[in-house]
Amino acid sequence: MSVSPEAQPMASSTAIPPSTSRESRAWLWNMLGGLALLAVVSIVPLLGDPALLHTWTLIVMFCVLAQSWNIIGGFTGYAAFGNVVFFGLGAYSVGISLNSGRPFWVGLLIALVIASGFGFLVGLPILRLRGHYFAIATLGVAEAVSEFIAARDIGGSGGLISVYPPTLSELPLFFYGFLALSAGILVATAYISRSKFGYALIAIRENEQAAEAMGIASYWYKVAAFTISAAPTALAGGLYAYWATGFDPTTVFDPSYSVEMVLLAFIGGTGTILGPLLGGIAFEYVSYLFQVSGFTLHNSLLGLSIVIVTIFLPQGFVRLIREFAQPASQATASASFLVRIREGMRRVQRFIASNGV
Repeated sequence: MSVSPEAQPMASSTAIPPSTSRESRAWLWNMLGGLALLAVVSIVPLLGDPALLHTWTLIVMFCVLAQSWNIIGGFTGYAAFGNVVFFGLGAYSVGISLNSGRPFWVGLLIALVIASGFGFLVGLPILRLRGHYFAIATLGVAEAVSEFIAARDIGGSGGLISVYPPTLSELPLFFYGFLALSAGILVATAYISRSKFGYALIAIRENEQAAEAMGIASYWYKVAAFTISAAPTALAGGLYAYWATGFDPTTVFDPSYSVEMVLLAFIGGTGTILGPLLGGIAFEYVSYLFQVSGFTLHNSLLGLSIVIVTIFLPQGFVRLIREFAQPASQATASASFLVRIREGMRRVQRFIASNGV
């Protein structure tokens, strides 16, 4: 059947615009971009610099922690300030397992089970809280577990654990372990962002009451997200335990780890696929450069940068880059490169003005 001339404009208007097609593939480009970035970072052990390897091992570890937190804090919108408890449980699980003569991989498996189970059981009561009540409750849980381990001398006097150190040739394996864990979380986050589970978490973040009115069991989705975020955090703690060879509760249950998880995800962009990875690498590497330069006020400068980002870029660098790269119209998309740059800068200024505090 032929289409009448009057109906032809309407039929053509239903075609999917190129911008919509690009947005539908944004998750794929974010994932591939993150994997490419990790591939570049993977050459660090080949440089033969032990100090650089140590630094980048810590950087990738914090990326893992930020990516893990992003599941409960970024996608679900529940700011957990006690996720370090999973890191500590993972470290103690591996440390005690190694000192008992079990293989390292068995310790990691035990850490995964204990931390996930603990996250599920603790999540049942505290995820009935919201806002700052939830944040304070998670922080209290981490502190309580730390004090319990120290008071009960779990693993050693005052909770101090020392394990047999790995050989120098094995140190790059810990770096690659953190790198593989980061890549795995990146792929998992990309999958979650496109799944029914991820859409439910985003709905809870945007308006939990409206999500429940739509039939979403928000309570159980939150418990699941909290449990999922616990697993990679515990694995990171287990890798850290063997890599560091010695630790105590003040080290692996340090509240500043939880704060850093939040900051790294916040700087890069919470609730995004690539944000925590970019924020972790950028913040930690800049911090390292300030430390090695001998600049005595580097912590103050980094703190000031956090304040600036909080005020002017509350949605993180990823959304700023996305706003800059997104063409405003077909005319802009076909314009010269300089014109597109100027239009992108104007759009970024409008974005900052409308989203800043």
